[in-house]
Amino acid sequence: MNIIQAALLGIVQGLTEFLPISSSGHLAIIEGFWKIPLSAQALQNFDVILHAGTLLALALIYFQTWIKLIQSFAKPGHKYRMLFMALIVATIPAVLAGVMMQELIADSFRSPHAIGFFLIITGIVLVFGERFPIKERAMQLPRYRALFIGCVQACALIPGISRSGITISAGRAMGLSRKEALDFSFLMAAPVIGGATALALIDTFNGGALSLAPSIFLVGLVSSFVVSLLAILFIRRWVVSHSLAWFAIYLVPVGLVLIIV
Repeated sequence: MNIIQAALLGIVQGLTEFLPISSSGHLAIIEGFWKIPLSAQALQNFDVILHAGTLLALALIYFQTWIKLIQSFAKPGHKYRMLFMALIVATIPAVLAGVMMQELIADSFRSPHAIGFFLIITGIVLVFGERFPIKERAMQLPRYRALFIGCVQACALIPGISRSGITISAGRAMGLSRKEALDFSFLMAAPVIGGATALALIDTFNGGALSLAPSIFLVGLVSSFVVSLLAILFIRRWVVSHSLAWFAIYLVPVGLVLIIV
């Protein structure tokens, strides 16, 4: 992998992580097209490093919210306390799935046919996710509903399944507004991406992806961070008055092309 490829992959990661079109699916497609001579596990580790750039962007944009969430942990009556507990509950399924199924997913779900199929599934979910009425606020989200959203997030380990797309749709199914579902989805992403990044770094230092130079990781990380910032700011404003179902117009044809061609 060269510097230009690393930068382009970082840009793709930043755009597709927060637009509901599956970052892992697009990264796998491009890496496969370039025929990068690395193992599936090494490529997945590089992809996770790119996700670290999105984690930094999330931490910056939601910094004040995270401060309030952390403060609520020590103050039982704090208005952010219920949201904090909901985020903890929602994080557990993806953490367990990531620990137990990381290698299986890296080896089994990166083919164009599989990615195309799951892109179509994501498009269908986005369409149906817009059909639910608003009943809840994220601040008062019951834990069993947060657990459901967390279980849905675990499915996004599969390339082609958009984490932001299906978790926002799950939030809508649990009664949240589009904006609240998006913010809950992005807050929920931070600990999962952080844990996955830590595992990838451990695997890298144990020899999992040492064939890549540090400069490759750095370029990918920086480009992912910058584009992620722009993507988050855009989608947070766009989603207030636009349906996420519009992205199905892109996902379904691309999925069909991957399956057929």
